[in-house]
Amino acid sequence: MKLFILKGFLLLPLILFSQTEKRALFIGNSYTYMNSLPELINQIAISKGNSLIYESHTPGGSTLMQHASNSNVQSLLNVTEWDYVILQEQSQNPSFPPSQVASQVYPYAESLCEYIREANPCTDPVFFMTWGRENGDSQNCAAYPPICTYEGMQDRLTESYTEMAQNNESLLAPIGIAWKDLREQHPEINLYSSDGSHPSIQGSYLAACVFYAVLFDDSATNNYTPTNLNINEAQLIQTFANNAVNNNETDYNRYPEALADYKIIGENLHLFNQSIHHDTIHWVGLSQNITSSEDSLIININEFTESYEITLIAANQCFESELLIQINDLKLSTPNNTPIIYPNPSSGILKTNLISIDAKTISVYNNIGLLILQDDFKPSIEWDLSHLSNGIYTILLTQKMDNKKPLLD
Repeated sequence: MKLFILKGFLLLPLILFSQTEKRALFIGNSYTYMNSLPELINQIAISKGNSLIYESHTPGGSTLMQHASNSNVQSLLNVTEWDYVILQEQSQNPSFPPSQVASQVYPYAESLCEYIREANPCTDPVFFMTWGRENGDSQNCAAYPPICTYEGMQDRLTESYTEMAQNNESLLAPIGIAWKDLREQHPEINLYSSDGSHPSIQGSYLAACVFYAVLFDDSATNNYTPTNLNINEAQLIQTFANNAVNNNETDYNRYPEALADYKIIGENLHLFNQSIHHDTIHWVGLSQNITSSEDSLIININEFTESYEITLIAANQCFESELLIQINDLKLSTPNNTPIIYPNPSSGILKTNLISIDAKTISVYNNIGLLILQDDFKPSIEWDLSHLSNGIYTILLTQKMDNKKPLLD
């Protein structure tokens, strides 16, 4: 039997460089309208060759509870097809005890996200993680000591906004995290106005840089600097904003990401879809007239042994992502009988295309080596392991024995 190996295999995300226009609705209060935060974001976008079209509903002191029942909010959600709706809670509410936040904040965050997606299922809610007050919350310190200090208040805000983003599968603008890092490392930069609560221009600029990086999925460095900031301050603020966004692991967005892997099995090249956040996939190879919507694209390389250029398109109802796959210089090789189980990583449905192996059982072990599942090996079928919890598992195929000698170790 002839087999082939790949001399070159590249997986390249398709990147298009052009002006990007985003539409955003800001729902919040004075933390959002102070220093014209949405316009600061737009100025940063313009300086980077992009633009932000925005509207705001930001009455002073407003809560998510009030926004959720406000007819103006409902009307604004339907004005246009927003790319993003930014949600900012009253500055103290998310720092209160977890049980209080669960009853007085989370239900209204959920309601607003539902309204947003009813108006347009492709709009992403974005939670505006705010900052702790300069010296903690003196008003509520006696009732809840953890917020007596800035650090304690910031920790609670970080926890609450992270949970809101997670619970509602939304984006998170980690402004409070950037604020804490910059405050600790560069206390000479005053992020507060005189009341120790609202932002100075430096604080609003930090928020704007974080928002730009999140909304445009772009670096916040080397951008517009307000006239009342010096260049050194601005560069530091840009760097800390960028770091907070890049290091933030709380990413609950619904954008698909096209991902793939490959194996040579027999005389076939198998391309395995490993995309995330997608509803459909499509393989396209124009030069070899390849088209398929199956998870595994199988190409008989006996028919063509030069080069392939294939695009994987992963899409959901709102977005799509493309991955350019370049395969170069296929060459003859010796047979390889390595068992193939795919995809990896997996959502729980596993397959194999290796039908020549004479295996007896398939065994699944958890990350501490305990056997948690064993079944008869049946080639070319699916194994449903979706009932297992998320984690790393080891799969072992046990060979049938011939005169007590294994066919394959």
